[in-house]
Amino acid sequence: MKIGRILCYLFLMTVASVALLLSTPVLAQEETIELKATYPRVESAAPEAIFKFTVTLIYRGDQAREFDLRTSGPSGWSTYVTSSDESVRVSVIKLEPNKSEPYQIKVIASPLPSTILKANDYTITLVASSGAISDSIELTAVVMPTYSLELVPSSYYYHEATAERDNQFSLTIKNTGSGELTNIRFSADKPYGWIVEFKPETIDKLESGISQEIQVNIKPSANTADRYYNVTLTAQADQTRQTTIWNIRVVESKIFWMWIGGAIALLVIGAFTFIFLRFSRNK
Repeated sequence: MKIGRILCYLFLMTVASVALLLSTPVLAQEETIELKATYPRVESAAPEAIFKFTVTLIYRGDQAREFDLRTSGPSGWSTYVTSSDESVRVSVIKLEPNKSEPYQIKVIASPLPSTILKANDYTITLVASSGAISDSIELTAVVMPTYSLELVPSSYYYHEATAERDNQFSLTIKNTGSGELTNIRFSADKPYGWIVEFKPETIDKLESGISQEIQVNIKPSANTADRYYNVTLTAQADQTRQTTIWNIRVVESKIFWMWIGGAIALLVIGAFTFIFLRFSRNK
């Protein structure tokens, strides 16, 4: 009898619990989207750098949703989203909720060819949104400094110089790297007895993409024969160096020929004067 009462009591308790559960409204799971980058900071020193970021999309909710994907980056940069294998570009992605292995995409960022790339940190932003549900993540492309310079002569053929005289030429130095060049010095490998001078002799600093004109004075020695000679000009910075070879054609000084011409003229005048005076006396 007692056992029957206990079983009846347990049955009634079970029925009451089930009824209570059925009458309690089930709360919907809050919908959220979360973006996580495997490597949020990527470095590159390549002149034509392409930065790639792997981003994981974690969606929690009750039903599948489509999310818009938008990227933004620095001025003069190209940014877009691709599938994880980079086979296609995507701007919308459909996500199933509560996946044990979340979706992954890639954000690709690169400067346009016309962009002068300087060593710096550049921020790329990715936003995933669906209605009121959204999340964003900032990714950093780190451009490491590169060091290179270019020497552009006033002529790519040859330079003509007169022996034993100052001969002025121009040389343009350009910083073609992404990092600043400092303490630039100029020197020359020249034939014996020649004088090569630079103005200015040094440049304290030259920023990326900037050019500066240098005046070069070349003075061949007095006994230099009339032919072609090579002069190697070097720009040496703390970070890198560059050289250029000039083909110098040396010509004899015009002053020398002026003296010769003057002497011949005086001799001719003297001869005519002597002949004139002699004939005048004979008469």
